[in-house]
Amino acid sequence: MAKAKANKPFKDWTYEEVGDTFGLKRLFQHPLFDSFENMKLPTNHPKRQALEDMRQFAFESIDSWNEDEYKFMFIGTFIGLVNFRNPNYKSFTQRPMSVKYNNDQKTTDGLVDFMLAKGIQTPKKPHFFLHEYKPEKRRDNDPLGQLLIAMVAAQKLNLDDKPIYGIYVNGRNWFFVALEGNQYAVSNPYVITTDDIFDLYAVLLYFKQLMDELYTQI
Repeated sequence: MAKAKANKPFKDWTYEEVGDTFGLKRLFQHPLFDSFENMKLPTNHPKRQALEDMRQFAFESIDSWNEDEYKFMFIGTFIGLVNFRNPNYKSFTQRPMSVKYNNDQKTTDGLVDFMLAKGIQTPKKPHFFLHEYKPEKRRDNDPLGQLLIAMVAAQKLNLDDKPIYGIYVNGRNWFFVALEGNQYAVSNPYVITTDDIFDLYAVLLYFKQLMDELYTQI
């Protein structure tokens, strides 16, 4: 009897494989990302000095951080400044997710670094991900592929028609990803060691508002 093929973990997917397997089409222009151009943090915003301190910290340190240091020293603090707190959803980190595909003949699974979802102990209906904290010098896999397969898994598990949003981090570059139906798009990078950090924060505040509204509907 042939041995069953092991599950394919999220970390082994490339974005091309995700697209081919699940019939996704990549768009190279998206109205959501176009609207980001108008999202600017006011010069008198109370978090602006804290963001400048973080920008300088990243500029001086990002070349030497490993993955855990990047998460602990920077990403957790930065996401904390957005304050993703709402009675209708919560933040989860390092939570397992799995989904069957190919007519339920295969399974893909993995741990998701950060997600917003309903639930108290167990995440339900995740619609926003921050996945793959890749430090500056690590280039041994496909961070977009790993984020995208997690987003596709969420889309299949959620059983609703709401879009899925995510971020993947590759060194100093942060990218937004939007998945709607069988189409997805990737933003231009936000470089956290530059003044992009203020625009990135402004966009994350927009996503907090978007999640606040979405989770009142589901």
